[in-house]
Amino acid sequence: MPKSLFIRRLLSCSPLLVLSGCGPVGPNHETPALELPAAFSQGGVSFKRQSPLGQAQPQQWWRMYHDATLTALVERALVNNQDLKGAAARLRQAHEMSNEARSQYFPDITLGTVAERSKIRYRGPGGGGTIQSDNFAVPVVLRYELDVWGKVSRQVESARASESAAGEGLNALRLSVAGEVAQTYWTLRAVDANRAVLTRTVEIRRKALELLTKRRDVGNISGLDLARAETEVATAEAERIRLEQDRILLVNALAVLSGSLATGSAIAEQPELPQPPAVPLALPSEMLRQRPDIRAAERRVAAANANIGVASAAFYPSFTINASSGVDAAHLADIFNASSLVWSLGTSTLTSITSQKLLNAQRNAAVAAHDAASADYRQAVLESIREVENALQGAAILQRRQVAQDKALQAARKTFDLSVKRFQAGLVSFLDVVDAERTRLDTEQAANAIRAERLAVSVSLIKSLGGAW
Repeated sequence: MPKSLFIRRLLSCSPLLVLSGCGPVGPNHETPALELPAAFSQGGVSFKRQSPLGQAQPQQWWRMYHDATLTALVERALVNNQDLKGAAARLRQAHEMSNEARSQYFPDITLGTVAERSKIRYRGPGGGGTIQSDNFAVPVVLRYELDVWGKVSRQVESARASESAAGEGLNALRLSVAGEVAQTYWTLRAVDANRAVLTRTVEIRRKALELLTKRRDVGNISGLDLARAETEVATAEAERIRLEQDRILLVNALAVLSGSLATGSAIAEQPELPQPPAVPLALPSEMLRQRPDIRAAERRVAAANANIGVASAAFYPSFTINASSGVDAAHLADIFNASSLVWSLGTSTLTSITSQKLLNAQRNAAVAAHDAASADYRQAVLESIREVENALQGAAILQRRQVAQDKALQAARKTFDLSVKRFQAGLVSFLDVVDAERTRLDTEQAANAIRAERLAVSVSLIKSLGGAW
């Protein structure tokens, strides 16, 4: 093709090239506004109204408890949990869909080959006849739709936001799985603590039963006190057996969370319940921004906003550059001759005439989807504030409850010791000892429950703040 002719053809497309530099249609993304409190009821935490776009670094918050078993369980779950593997696969899917959207920036070029033989019949004054011909061609076709109105840009923007939302969804699920493992683990430790208490209780009651049996044999007490002692021993043993069932259920639950079979799973008993990590008096204002569910919700708003631009671009005409080249010959031997070279270059414009109602419906649907995503984002922020408030106030209340319960436990132990001494001195009946021992047992189990609840609430606080402080 002569150079001057090619230049004239290219210049005929110059208006389209200028238009291709136009900005994309549709609104630009803004994080939905929401009136937020300046601080939480506890801790003085504030929340800045900014778009949570930054990728938070993974935090191994479970190590704050300094428990090797908990650390091993959480880290195993983060590797083997099947829900996490499914979410990771969905993230890979979103990444490839983003790559698919970006591929529209490039022209579509196809290469083909043609080898055909045809025979046609014609009629004429002399009676007609037939013509047989061969055709050999190697066509190269280029088609490129100019992104004049930013349709492709908005599609890519939406795909990238959706990919980011999928990534944040995976982070949110990781946080949820780790939190569930930790809370289940502390429930297991509470069962172990109560089992230890019941083991000591059974020992105490058996010693009392032996003592009463000796007294009954010499006629110092009636059979009624001995029957009561036997009842107390059996009751404590039955309760300890019931806790064995609870322990099996919790161990199996931890096995499934860790991606393992429940059959044959075992976790060593550890009756000690540590104190939860201390909550700082002042937390940085960026804490809520690291919550992956909030970041995922914000990215879904961005994706929905970009889809409005995609729907808006459909109202405008589309401009396409079409070009083709190749060789075409009647004989295979001539296919590489210069005379066999063929080409074409041109543009086309298409605009919708009769589909305005459809396009309006599609754009209105995109706007409604954006409104719904914005409402979901605001709801996620409100829920996050509620969760932090509940965890902060719950932690403060439980701390006061533990102080009061520890005092009650000290008093119950002292009452039991005094009742045993008074019974041995013959000042009270064995029924008083039974009542004091029951009170001590109930008080000790209540203290264990509060310690376990404090640990569970501390996990809830860490989750509500997006990982750790």
